[in-house]
Amino acid sequence: MNHRPHRESTAQQESPALLVPASNIAARLSVSARYVHMLAEQGKIPVCRFGKGCVRFSPPAVFRALGIESPEPATV
Repeated sequence: MNHRPHRESTAQQESPALLVPASNIAARLSVSARYVHMLAEQGKIPVCRFGKGCVRFSPPAVFRALGIESPEPATV
């Protein structure tokens, strides 16, 4: 019988990053979504492409690529 030890979730474990649209990244950086897409096209930030028109971004990966530790969430 295979028994795996139970892993408790802690604040130190990273949760899986969610993929978000450019508008989410743009709001957190106070720039336009078009600028976020331009950065992706230039290869300055990582992007996940799903077909022709669907692109998503991983906020932690984008902020690391830009040298930003933790931007404040946008307030509306």
